[in-house]
Amino acid sequence: MSVSRRRLMCCAAVVAVFAVIVGVQLLIQPDQHTAATSEVATVSNPTASTTGSKLDTNNDQVHASALTQRSELGPLPASLQGAEPSVVLTTDEQGNLVPEHDLLILFDFYLSALGEEPLDLLLSRIRQSLGDRLEGQALAQAQDLLRRYVDYRIALGEIEGSSTPVTSNGMAPVSNLRERFQQMTALRQELFSQAEGEAFFQLDNVQDEYMLQRLTIEQNPSLNDQQRQQAIASLDQTLPDEIRAVRQRVTRDAELYATIESMQRTGAGEEEIYKVRAETLGHTAAANLAALDRKREKWDQRLFEYARERDAIRESGLSRADRERALDTLIEDRFNALEGKRVRALDPEL
Repeated sequence: MSVSRRRLMCCAAVVAVFAVIVGVQLLIQPDQHTAATSEVATVSNPTASTTGSKLDTNNDQVHASALTQRSELGPLPASLQGAEPSVVLTTDEQGNLVPEHDLLILFDFYLSALGEEPLDLLLSRIRQSLGDRLEGQALAQAQDLLRRYVDYRIALGEIEGSSTPVTSNGMAPVSNLRERFQQMTALRQELFSQAEGEAFFQLDNVQDEYMLQRLTIEQNPSLNDQQRQQAIASLDQTLPDEIRAVRQRVTRDAELYATIESMQRTGAGEEEIYKVRAETLGHTAAANLAALDRKREKWDQRLFEYARERDAIRESGLSRADRERALDTLIEDRFNALEGKRVRALDPEL
């Protein structure tokens, strides 16, 4: 299995664990879906309707801007480098695009870098990737599907942005979540053909429906704890094997994460942590995680040293203009351009 495929499967597992633990995140929390949704949503007028001319105009402007940048894309954002998905796009005998989940993987891979790059540049990257794999009418169909997917993400941001009441225990009523799910389903039916919708969202629909039924059980006041557990266990058996396997992996990974966090807090050594990880994930994954730990430690140390010098500048009595110039110089000396953006984002006073 390629590195990119493993990374994408890991991302899917992370999404699944949030849905399993807190229940239909897409429907409950407007800012818990993906970074791409909120970033794409800013392209449109928040008060525009799904099919309103303002939304369509903005989307057209973004795509038009993207088309002018094909020859000047530059290197991939840091978060995407080395993780390009190994997707395969196919056509039928007539040269038409065959809707497949790999298309969604390709779209979401690039859109996940929103915040590092503007939307029009990421759309240019997607168009170039499509052009490398398709031609003729299949390419035109894929580009049209991309446009509709951006429309979908914009409109989805508006659905997520609507307020949802919560019950006394802090959970959203199932009736409100069901209404959001129906709005989302209607939006998908409006923008995508049946084949496209099944390719993109079939497993999501199954999992969202499962979570709605589970929340119905959990919020049923007529059930005692034993009855509730039995009902949930019966419901679990209705899940497709693929989703059940993901949930099992997610549960395992969540438990391992909690174990490692506890070990790190109590001062466990690198070899001890490596052994625990290797027993669960294998030696290759354990070695990769150990390397990531070391990388994070170095980054944290660099941030600590930066913060110390930053505080000294702020307390130096310099004028505001001189202080800002000194802070800019400090960041430029200690970090590359991308790291500097991260530091500025992390430092609310900059």
